[in-house]
Amino acid sequence: MDYVEPFGIACLQSVAHQASTNRRERDKHIHANLERAFDLMDYVASFGRSDVRFIVMPEYGINGAWKEMPVKDWMKIAVPIPGPVTDLMGQKAKELGVYIVANMAEVHDDWPGRFFNTSFIISPTGEVVLKHWKINNNSWLLPYTTPSDIYSEFVERYGRQALFPVLETPHGRVGVITCGELLYPENARCTMLNGAEIIFHCTSESLDYADWGPIKITRAIENKAIFATCNIGVFEGAKRGVDCSHGGSMIINHEGQVLAKTGGPGEASIRALVDVNALRAARSRPFYPASIRAELFAREYAEAIGWPLDGFLEQPIESIDQTRALFRSILEKLYDKGVYTRPYKRE
Repeated sequence: MDYVEPFGIACLQSVAHQASTNRRERDKHIHANLERAFDLMDYVASFGRSDVRFIVMPEYGINGAWKEMPVKDWMKIAVPIPGPVTDLMGQKAKELGVYIVANMAEVHDDWPGRFFNTSFIISPTGEVVLKHWKINNNSWLLPYTTPSDIYSEFVERYGRQALFPVLETPHGRVGVITCGELLYPENARCTMLNGAEIIFHCTSESLDYADWGPIKITRAIENKAIFATCNIGVFEGAKRGVDCSHGGSMIINHEGQVLAKTGGPGEASIRALVDVNALRAARSRPFYPASIRAELFAREYAEAIGWPLDGFLEQPIESIDQTRALFRSILEKLYDKGVYTRPYKRE
């Protein structure tokens, strides 16, 4: 592969308004969220910043937010990808000559009665060129369907590569993970094993949780990958408080060095130059990731208790209560097998 000139990545820690279940109001909120994001894109890609090749947006930054609702209401908020919303984003990508990495709640004609939490990449030609359907964390938060819930049919339709997709670009090979997938190292690992050199992380972390910053640095180091994580800046109109986000958007190189970071919550943008050539040189040396004992670990995983494949293949998820019940049943199996110990309860 040819030498890759160092280039810029930018993260937009934006303000997002919870989209309404009313169609007209939903579109109004989506367009307002996009208009503000486009303003920030103009800033990070102008004023001498023409080296920016990728612009990353947060999870729920366009049409969603943290709000517990039934599936039927999420279906009213979700939009197709590609579709009219990504067409607007595609126009901006063409105008600026950049890739846009973003996330939306999605409905799909192939899967009636379901919605997905989908991160995606739009190319400088304006097309959706990668989609990643979030695999975790519908066990407790939102009742979206994941590829593991419909595994057999998902793989038959799109192939296993679609589980952890990687896009070849002139600037290196890129993939995406979403929010809580960070806490399951397999997501970043499998994306790297499919060839990703840069992993984008669209996220919506709040003050309710511990600082995930060290985990993000770990994902970069253990995969010898550039890691760009973009958190939401402010949520408006959601059940989370307006200032619930802790911010912490970061761009990290393959050695775990933080190249850029926001100072905290609120609207902000960051950018940094990254060097894919240095990453490729580092990967040619002993240690990570070529020396992974993949076959050994695979045998252990095969015996492990975890989320079942095809758990909601025949019938779409109707309520978060269903996935919570499945979680609790898995927990009981772990207790019964002795992998976990039940927490002590006072009499």
